[in-house]
Parts: sequence; C-alpha cells; structure tokens
Amino acid sequence: MRCVLSVMVLFACLSLKAQHSDSTHTADELHNIKLATTLSLIPGGGQIYNGKYWKAPVFWAGIGGTAYYYGQLNAQFKSYESVLQFIIDNPSYTTRAELESAAPEIFTAIPSPFYQTSVNGVAQEAMGYMEQLRTQREYTLFGILGIYLLGILDANIDAHLHDFDVSDDLSISPQFTQKQYFAGSESTIQAPGLSLTLSLP
Repeated sequence: MRCVLSVMVLFACLSLKAQHSDSTHTADELHNIKLATTLSLIPGGGQIYNGKYWKAPVFWAGIGGTAYYYGQLNAQFKSYESVLQFIIDNPSYTTRAELESAAPEIFTAIPSPFYQTSVNGVAQEAMGYMEQLRTQREYTLFGILGIYLLGILDANIDAHLHDFDVSDDLSISPQFTQKQYFAGSESTIQAPGLSLTLSLP
C-alpha cells in the first residue's frame, strides 16, 4: 500500500512539473526549491522533480538493499533469541544434544552452529551472536538514515543549481599582461601578470 501511494505521489509531481512548464511564470517560479526538498522526503521524489530521473532508482536501491540487509540481520537475531528463550523455559536440559533433540526446528534456523556441548556454553554463544548482530543492525539503521538524508541533500542542491547557466555561451579567456609599477619618483618596473575575462551570453 505504501509503495502504491509513493508511486501515485511521484506521478503527481511529474504532472505538476509539466503544468508549470506550460505556464508563463518566471524561472524561479518554474522550479520551486522548497517543493523539491519537501518531495525528497519520499525517496526519489525530489530527484524526479528536478529531472534527475536516473538518481531515483539509485536511492531506491540503496535504501531497499540496506533495509533488506537489516531484515536478514533481524531474522538471525531472533533465531538466536529463540534458542536462548528455549533454554530459559526448559531448565531440565543440560546438554546441547538434549536441546537439539527437543527442538530441532529452532536449531536448524540459526545461521551459525553452536560449538559448546553444555547448556551454559550454548547460552553464552547465543548471547555473543546476539550482541554482534545487534551492533550490525545499529550500523545498518545508520546506513538507511544516511542514504535517506543524502537523498534530501542531493535534491536540495540540484534544485538550487537547476537554473544555473552552464551553456556553451559562457567562457573564460586567460590573457598575459604587463603591469607597470612605480619604483620611485621617476622609474617604473615591468612585471608579468595574468587576467581572466568572463564572457556572459
């Protein structure tokens, strides 16, 4: 449902931009920086509004791939959590073999096998794996947030540069010159210099 809503909003942005292009407003009114930044709250929305269509799939893939990785880490975390909870709920078991025989479906779901043979050893290993996965999940969340904020910043910068003239009519021509400097009341000194001339259309 969220995906469908996002697509509808993006199509609305394209329609709004097309309507603006057909109007007789000024360049500043044609491209609204605040609107571009606001639309970037939906990943890819600001990029589409700015006309940088190729950037939208890049941000979608970045956020989607990182979110998928977070889901994988979370599933692994819960598998070790299930083992630990099973040990707590069944204090009568003393070895790993007894645990695996009593709940094989729990132990086949873990990504890495246990090497300890005692229940306490298995519990310690499970908590160690959970701690590692918890740290990786936090880094992944920061990654998702970083890509999301980068998308907003990118849309804002592109919107500011949207009307910046980068046509071929702009040119800079360097020229070597000779400058005269007074060294005293009657003498002058010749010194080389460099001047840049900017030609505007």
